[in-house]
Amino acid sequence: MNTEALRQTGGVPYTLTALPYEPTPYPLFKKLRHLPLPVLLASGNDRSRKDTRFEYLTAAPDTILRTRDDKTQVKQQGISVDVEGNPLQVLADRFPLESVSHASIDLPFTGGAIGYFGYELLHAEHRIADHRDRDISLPDMLIGIYSWVIVIDHKKQITSLVIRDSCPANTRDAIASALAGTGKVSGGFGLDGDFTSNFSRDAYQAAYQRVIEYILSGDCYQVNLTQRFTAACHGDPYTAFTRLQTIAKAPFAAFMEDGDNAVLSFSPERFLQVKNRQVMTQPIKGTRPRNPDPAIDLRNKTELEASLKDRAENLMIVDLLRNDLGRVCSTGSINVTDLFETQSFTNVHHLVSTITGSLADTRDVFALLQAGFPGGSITGTPKIRAMEIINELETVIRSVYCGAFAWIDFGGNMDSNICIRTLVKDADRIHCWGGGGVVADSVGDQEYQETLDKISLFMDALKAGV
Repeated sequence: MNTEALRQTGGVPYTLTALPYEPTPYPLFKKLRHLPLPVLLASGNDRSRKDTRFEYLTAAPDTILRTRDDKTQVKQQGISVDVEGNPLQVLADRFPLESVSHASIDLPFTGGAIGYFGYELLHAEHRIADHRDRDISLPDMLIGIYSWVIVIDHKKQITSLVIRDSCPANTRDAIASALAGTGKVSGGFGLDGDFTSNFSRDAYQAAYQRVIEYILSGDCYQVNLTQRFTAACHGDPYTAFTRLQTIAKAPFAAFMEDGDNAVLSFSPERFLQVKNRQVMTQPIKGTRPRNPDPAIDLRNKTELEASLKDRAENLMIVDLLRNDLGRVCSTGSINVTDLFETQSFTNVHHLVSTITGSLADTRDVFALLQAGFPGGSITGTPKIRAMEIINELETVIRSVYCGAFAWIDFGGNMDSNICIRTLVKDADRIHCWGGGGVVADSVGDQEYQETLDKISLFMDALKAGV
């Protein structure tokens, strides 16, 4: 990087430099991986889909927050302190929002917080007792606060390096050195055995039947029941991510590496977006598998669109999310702008709805997260009772899965996914999950198959070798 090429942009707290454009972020990210806590937010660059214009890369955050149980370790300038309390509030206290947003159409994100919020993060806040073995070592929340970011704009075919004025001198030097180098050599990735589930088929059906009993007794209307698949593994998780994203082309994909651990998310689902205080959420409910035979594929899609059961399942979550947004949005501002839109992905067709609202004057992005997390599409309704039933019936923790991966900028804007189609590498093991919403007229065998339809693309690819 030629530092003399940096130019101050009038009225904004950052400088820009143009980097060579490439159609994928992978060569650039390779140069950054040796830096602490590298993260890549990938969109698949699929011009036939919405939300694939931008991709973001960064590393070496100024501050790192790692939450485990009721404590958040805050590390800054080599000094770590443990802070108790609501982790979202701990983050908010260390992330003062600017009074003016500097986001633009061409630069939606110019630095800020990036990372994940694990599914169990707010269990204590929701008074959900969890006595299951925490057999995954990743934190409940892992957030870096980054004062620089590389933005790839696929529409304009421009790559911009954004360095905020607050970026420390040693980080600027590390960026320059990294971009001038050849990067970390990627290695192979492989499995050391088959994936095994925490549920046998019979055990899944027993848990499913218990959900039905809860529904018929009036405890709940819908519960998202999942199973976890685990395999021993070795090698470079980034190699796995690049190959799997090439297949999945997920619009809300994310890769984050922390020592021997990594998160590989290939989510098709937006959780919460905030643009200039306008909120949008896009829950997914209703699924049918893709098929290489065009006639069968069309039949599956048409069947999904005509399914009263799937529409009812989707509508339950729409109502739940309208209620969640109602806690923090201005009265009268919440609207359902799309209901039961069919969206087709590499492995499945989905029904997607869109709900919008405007943040109330006294509320911010952190209040929105507090009100809406975890997303209703992966809990069920009513949310807290569904989460209690999930906690009772699922034998292992979800960890990052069904949480959210997000960026939040210094002006209070945000975009986030629901961490479905998400894999977690924990040292020498890799985990992935599949689930679905169970309602009164669900069929057990079909629900079990749906959990496989959603994740088999990734498991099969890893089995075949990446």
